[in-house]
Formats: sequence, C-alpha cells, structure tokens
Amino acid sequence: MATAEQGKITDEGIAKLRARIGKGFEGRRPWRTEVTRDAIYHLALGIGDLNPIYLDEDFAKQTRWGTLLAPPIIVQTMDTLRAVGHSGLPEGLPSVHSIWTGSYYEWMRPPMLGDRIRADSYLKEVRERQSTFGGGRSVYQTYEAKYYDHNGDHIGVRNDTWIRIERSKTAEKKKYGDITLATWTPADITRFMEEYRNEQRTTERYWEDVKVGEPLHQLIKGPLTPTAEIAFESQLGIYLVGNMVAANLYAKHPALMIPNEQGVPEPPQRVHWDNAFTTRLLGLPGAYDLGPERCSWLIQGMTNWIGKDGFVTKLEARYLKFNYMGDVTWIRGKVLDKSERNGKGYVRCGLECVNHRDEITATAEAEAELAKRKS
Repeated sequence: MATAEQGKITDEGIAKLRARIGKGFEGRRPWRTEVTRDAIYHLALGIGDLNPIYLDEDFAKQTRWGTLLAPPIIVQTMDTLRAVGHSGLPEGLPSVHSIWTGSYYEWMRPPMLGDRIRADSYLKEVRERQSTFGGGRSVYQTYEAKYYDHNGDHIGVRNDTWIRIERSKTAEKKKYGDITLATWTPADITRFMEEYRNEQRTTERYWEDVKVGEPLHQLIKGPLTPTAEIAFESQLGIYLVGNMVAANLYAKHPALMIPNEQGVPEPPQRVHWDNAFTTRLLGLPGAYDLGPERCSWLIQGMTNWIGKDGFVTKLEARYLKFNYMGDVTWIRGKVLDKSERNGKGYVRCGLECVNHRDEITATAEAEAELAKRKS
C-alpha cells in the first residue's frame, strides 16, 4: 500500500539509510557463485567482447594463466548487492529513482575458470546533495563488496555509487527533454559494421615498449538497442523476473513496481529498454543504458590493448550523461603513466566514452600490469 513518503526523499528515510551503514544482506543469494564455461561465454556475448582468452581454451592455455579467463566485471554478479528476487540496491526510499553514477574496481588477479567466489557486501556511505536533475533533494549511496575465492584469498573489491532522485520532480523539469533520439541510414549501419570488423586487439604487449601518451585501440559500441540492453542485463540478474518470482518481489516490495500500460506491475528496469515508459516516468527523451555496461566497455578498452598476459588491476569509472537508445559510443584512451612495483611493470591509462553527439558520457582511469620481456 502506498504511503505519503513513497517517492519522496525525507529526513526519516535518510536516517533509516544511515542506520544501515556497515551492515550486510543476510539471506540474499548472488546471481552467480562460480566461474563456469557457460558463465564466461554468456557474459562475453552479453558485453559484445569476443576476446579469445574468454572463448578459446587452446588460446588460453598458451597464456601465463593457462586457462580461460572471465570478463573482469563478472565479479559484480557474485555479490548480494544486486540479488534477483530481492529489492536490490540501492535500498530504502521507496519509489525514489536510482541512477548509477560511478564504479570502482580492484582485481588482485583475473577471475578465471573454476573460481568459486563469495563476497562480503554492505552499505558504505550515504551523502545528501541538491539535485541537478529536477531540483530538490538527492541522495548518493555507495556500496562495497569484497571478493574471496574458494581458497579464501582476497581477489578483488568493488564500490558502486547511485544517486537517488524524485521521479515526479525529474519528469516535471525534463532537463534532457530537448535531445532527439538518433536515427540511422543503411549507409550509417554499413559504416558501423565496418568498424566492428576492423576492431583491434593486441596479442603481445610488453611494458618496456609502452610510451606515455600512446593511444589505446578505439572501440565502437552501438547503436544501442533494447535487445542489446536486455542481453547485457540478463547477465547481471537485475529484476529480469516474471510469474511467481515477480509476484514474490511485488509482495515484498510493492513500492518498487510500476504498473505498465496494461496495469501489470513491473520493476523499474524498463527504463533501460522502453522509450515511452521512460519518457512518462522521468521526462527523458527515451530509455538509457546501465552505467556498468559502459564500465564493461571501458574495461574492454583496456583488455583489447594490454595483450594476453596482461591484466587490469584497477578501474574507476564515472558515468556523466545518459546513453540513449540508438546512441553510438566510441571508447578511446591513452597511456598516462608507467611505473614499476616489486619488479612488475604497470601502466595507468585514461579512457572515455564519446557518443555521436561528441559528448563524453563516461570517463575512467585504469591501471594494468603488463608482461615484461625476459632478461
């Protein structure tokens, strides 16, 4: 049953959130618990990353790892921050919309075939700010997950931050309402397909050969479609539920669900593939992607360049603008710095997602360990 507080950011709601800081999520089951061949394959296809280190066991056996690796973002599916059949995150503040604003990852080693991974997850921080979307209040919620393998070794950490905004005020202001969704000609599509065919991926790269200022390979993604968005989100296990599972979710969190045009309650995840629904709910020009999808593209911008024996150790991404249906995105980057620690060679790179409007929609700084030449 709806209450007067639902859809609004209140002092009481913020106080309840802050009381949750440092606490975990007992009883939730993660979407994945093990890095299997199928999990690797499906996630690689969901991202659109055909790196042979994910898909070709013979190739993977010839690398320093000796086995298949998984796309590094797979760890996101192995904690209880987003759990199917639960309210998911960010928690609290019923019917107050959430938008990903940033992610931070560390990997002590790449996730690889056979890993059984668990995580300790909890609310880390709550901050209030003035909203730039529709005026009024907004709340930033940051969650942390620490990952461990089946031997109990700490293998990574993830922080995700969401902004919470009031849907009604955002819809009224229509801050981005003057943007027109892209349409493309057959000639445009032919040009994009040619870019996909020419995608570059380095097999061997040595730290000694890298120059500061050197560009990374440019990567194309899009045009964004509802099909592509559902393909990606199905790998994260976020609210893609129906029948009894959807009924259970509605019974537990009725304020989460929004009636569709036929009066059936659905999770708000439709903002990521339904243009009309998103315009009605938020006043935006159309549906938009999840921030972590662009994070996976930024990671691919690194993994396509570092070679088969390198691995990404850190990445911090900031999601600056919406990526709408029909948008085309190019991932670009360059080497900012190189260094050595404990005899190993590292590079620090800056990356960005740039759309067909020449807008920067996301940025990242990433670090990777590269192979070194044998002396």
